[in-house]
Formats: sequence, C-alpha cells, structure tokens
Amino acid sequence: MKLGRKAVAVGIVGLLALTACGRADEGSADRQTGGATTTTVDDSPATGDITVWAMGEEGEKLPDFVKGFTEENPDAKVQVTTIPWADVMTKFQTAVAAGTVPDAIMIGTSFMPTMVSTGGLAPVPDGLVDSDDFVEGAAASTVADGVEYGVPWYVETRVMYYRSDLAEAAGVAAPTTWEELTAFAQAMKANGSAYGLQLPMGDAEDSTQVILPFYSQAGGSIFNEAGDAYDLDNQAMVDALDYYASFFTEGLSPLAGYGDTQNSAFVDGSDPAFISGPWMVNVLADMQGEDWVEQNVATVPVPAGTANNDSYIGGAHLGVFNEAKNADGAWKLVRWLAEPETQQEWYAATNDLPAVNSAWDDEALTANPRTQVLQEQLKNTIAPPTVPSWDELSATIETEAEKVANGQVTAEDAAKTIQAKADALGLGW
Repeated sequence: MKLGRKAVAVGIVGLLALTACGRADEGSADRQTGGATTTTVDDSPATGDITVWAMGEEGEKLPDFVKGFTEENPDAKVQVTTIPWADVMTKFQTAVAAGTVPDAIMIGTSFMPTMVSTGGLAPVPDGLVDSDDFVEGAAASTVADGVEYGVPWYVETRVMYYRSDLAEAAGVAAPTTWEELTAFAQAMKANGSAYGLQLPMGDAEDSTQVILPFYSQAGGSIFNEAGDAYDLDNQAMVDALDYYASFFTEGLSPLAGYGDTQNSAFVDGSDPAFISGPWMVNVLADMQGEDWVEQNVATVPVPAGTANNDSYIGGAHLGVFNEAKNADGAWKLVRWLAEPETQQEWYAATNDLPAVNSAWDDEALTANPRTQVLQEQLKNTIAPPTVPSWDELSATIETEAEKVANGQVTAEDAAKTIQAKADALGLGW
C-alpha cells in the first residue's frame, strides 16, 4: 500500500515461510514481556465479537474478506471499521486514553514506535507465529525496544520504473549501479526528455524513502554497533547526500513539483524514470491502458551503490490492543490473516504482496514478471527504524538533503547537523 507522509515505512531481506510451527497446543498461560502481560493462543476456534480498525483500500475490502474466517469460526463475529489514514493516530491515542479501543488494528509500519510508546499495543503472544518465517525486514519492523508488537500482514518495496521505449531510443539499458543510473539519466535527457529521473524532495514528499536506501547502499548503518544511538555523521551519509543532490544540481531531476507531476511527466516522457512501489503499474494502466504499460514501461531492481542495492520497504502489520475485550479472538484472526493460503487469497483480492514466503509460490505471483522483480528486490531492503524519535529525525534529514540539493550547505555540514539532531533526540524511549 502506498501512503502519505510517514504512513508506512517498512522497511526486506529474504522471504521465508509462515507455518503453524511453534503454536501452543495448550491453553492460555500468562507471561511477562517488556513489562506487558500477554498470553499464548491455542488452536481452538475463535468465539465472540472481534472489532478491528483498518485503513484505506484494505479497510474497505477486509469486511467481505473475513467471511472466510467466520466460516471457519462460526461462533465468532468480525466487525471492521474503516479509518482514514490521516485520522488514525489521533483516533488511536484518543481511544487508548479513554479506554475505548477495539480489539485489533492495522498498523502502518512507521506508526509502530509511536503506538508502542503510548502503551496501547499488546506484545505478540508466545508461539502465535515464528518471526523467522517472515520477510526479514518486515519482521524486524514489528520489534520495538526488543519486543514484538505486531505480525506482518503485507509488504511492498520500491523498484525502478522507466520508459523502455525511450531508453531504447536513447541507446541505454537498465542501470545496475550508481554510475550507470547517472549515465542513464543523462542519456534520457540528451535524447529529448526534460529530465532523466524523478526524485522526491523535502518533508512533504517523504524524501527519506530514497535517501535512507542511498545511505544503506553506500554502506551506512542507522545505529552504532551497540544499537543504542544513531550513527549518521560518516562518509556513507556524505556520499548518499552528495549522490542524491547530484541529480538536482546537474539538472537531471526537477527541484519542485515531484508529487504533482510524477505520473503525467512519466507518461508524456518529460521525466521518464522514477522509483516507486507496485501500485504504480495499476496507476499507469488506469491512465494509459494495460497495453501501453506492457509495451512502454519496464520495472527493474534499484541500482546498487558500493555496498548493496537496498530499497525501501513498506506495508502494514496487524496488532492487538492491551485493553482488547476479545484478545484471544483478535489474535486468532491475526494468525489466520498471516497464513500462506490466506495471504494468497488476499493478494488476489487486493494485489497486496504477501509477507510470507510460501504464499509467493502461487502461480499468480510466479507467472508475473513484475512481481518477480519485486520479489528479487525484497531480498535487499531497508526499513526505517522502529524508534519513537525517527519521524522527527527523518524530517531533519529531508530538510538538510534539500539544502544540499539547492547548494545551500555541503553534504559534510548536513551530516553534522543531522547527527546533532539525532544526539539531541536520542532514540525516544
């Protein structure tokens, strides 16, 4: 799913199978995890009313979809309330404070640390799922302060889209390295396009979704070796900021208007390449038709820096509230939604990519060249960190990167400013 500013962040390395292994066969038993009490969940049928908050298109399609769950659990009833993404955090915080929470909630991955810090989410019960069976980046983004607070539901990552017809006319192939991407953009511009590559800029366009991968591609790590502090004032950050800014300073990317003109500029060829998620295939098909997309649009993994070709990972998780009235039923619903067969059916209903490896064995995914590109990219991704201070710090990164792109500060000075902000914020726990 694509979301607006900080609505998803997810940050994937490897796709593994989710199975029933590790589930408790016995009844419930209390345990303490990270200061919160939770229980194991047995394999008996779910019962009672289960209330769920979900957002966007997923929230609209989930009510009909969960009929499969209630058919298997006839003594359970699922009520889904669709919440606008723009309202979810306000409603979440209000409900937690007032004690009026539903049982379960869909969680845009970048919301996880803020939701956890309110004390509203319950830890995932022992044995419900095996985190090693999920896409690594997705599973990692459910962990906050060492505790799992959600189960990955679906994933997305960003790949490179480009006008294959214009690339052929310009005499260039799909780029695989930073140097080749620059040369590719230059060739596209020289062939008549106004620009060569679309890149987001600033806080409003969430530019960390390309800057953070550039940083990782240059060999950077968000935290120090101990994992207890940010580590962002280093050569990798300087290289990432310089590389990002180079597309603007060399006139290969527009300095403004990315969010407003991305699709039309791609279609008319004036800006013939961008990095985005799987939803763009349908967006472009709605604009120009499926045949036009098939004939003129190529998708490939993002080019690699000196260290890797990590891309940004997004998607959503499922969590249960600490004060849920029917936590047992809610967790059983979450477990059902994470089963491979269910995820295959969910992909058929929504095109949301599965968070579990065995679901990717479905012919609908294996026979589609574009989903195979996404699966390949999912082996190399980076997720934004699940710490409360990241949202504020990422805004600083975006502001400083914009200054570098406009020639107002050097990348070295920007990296120092970013680190100073990071030190002042701490991790936020």
